[in-house]
Amino acid sequence: MKNTPIKIGNITIHPGERITVALPTPELYTCTPIYIPIHVIHGKKAGPTLLVCGAMHGDEVNGVAIIQRLLKLRQLNSIKGTLIVVPTINMYGMITMSRNLPDRRDLDGSFPGSESGSYASRLAYFLTQEIFSHITHCIDLHTGEPHITKFPQIKTCTETLETKELANHFQAPVIINTKSEHGLLWLLHRNERPIPTIIYETGEALRLDEKGITMGVRGIVRVMKGLQMLAPLTIKKTPKSIELQKEFWVRAPSSGLCEIFPKIGKYVKKGSLLAKIFDPFGTEQREEIFAPIEGVVIAKNHLPILNEGEPILQIAEMKAVAARSIETWAEDHPVE
Repeated sequence: MKNTPIKIGNITIHPGERITVALPTPELYTCTPIYIPIHVIHGKKAGPTLLVCGAMHGDEVNGVAIIQRLLKLRQLNSIKGTLIVVPTINMYGMITMSRNLPDRRDLDGSFPGSESGSYASRLAYFLTQEIFSHITHCIDLHTGEPHITKFPQIKTCTETLETKELANHFQAPVIINTKSEHGLLWLLHRNERPIPTIIYETGEALRLDEKGITMGVRGIVRVMKGLQMLAPLTIKKTPKSIELQKEFWVRAPSSGLCEIFPKIGKYVKKGSLLAKIFDPFGTEQREEIFAPIEGVVIAKNHLPILNEGEPILQIAEMKAVAARSIETWAEDHPVE
């Protein structure tokens, strides 16, 4: 069946066209206009409309790199359906190398937004009307926060079969079942027309994670093949993703110089030594921190000095047998 035209902003995209739209955002108080570049590949034949977006937080550059490489793939010229790609959805944050918008609010927490709200709320509303109203599926690309590295992972709500299939098509090492109560994932899963959405996280803010970027490009291609937007799967299959139901942040019980022992992707037993905290003004050892659960390290803080209550490691609960394939992957693809 032949595809039909779609309209984004004041631009109509016809079947078979590949164009870039400069979507205007609310003006700053300096009257400075900011535009969001949106790439649209509109196939001749009808099919799913997949949105791939990066840099929801302006310092999360891995998603931008994933999308740059994705757009260079020749096979996208013969897709079925439509691919909408937004490399940097938070342009202000990218310009200022920050996570938030001029009103100091998080764009991801502002959806669905309001036509008459603050900057973040207006931008969220604008994107909801202009972009999200067209899509049938979504891949949202993220990284860890500054100084925190994330093991490559998919986060989503796996309650619906279609979303679970989307996550499995991507073939990241782990899938974390999350029931978010805010953000783009919450918006798209809980609107009148639920949209299967997955979040891919890898690496750290303001740093490129080569292994995670390569996995991200391949994962998006696998999803497109799974949705029959591209020819059937020909890529060598990797081990199936392991679905996790529980994750836990281990936090510093006191302030000081923190020495952390496990690497990203490493299995830890319950009660094993994770870190030591020392007095930063001398040699006195203050604390030893032990694993509260059995599982795999999926995030790690690289700051050497921590304040009381700050995160040290994030552990996803799982048994040793299931953890072996993740450890093997981490050894073959080190992310730190």
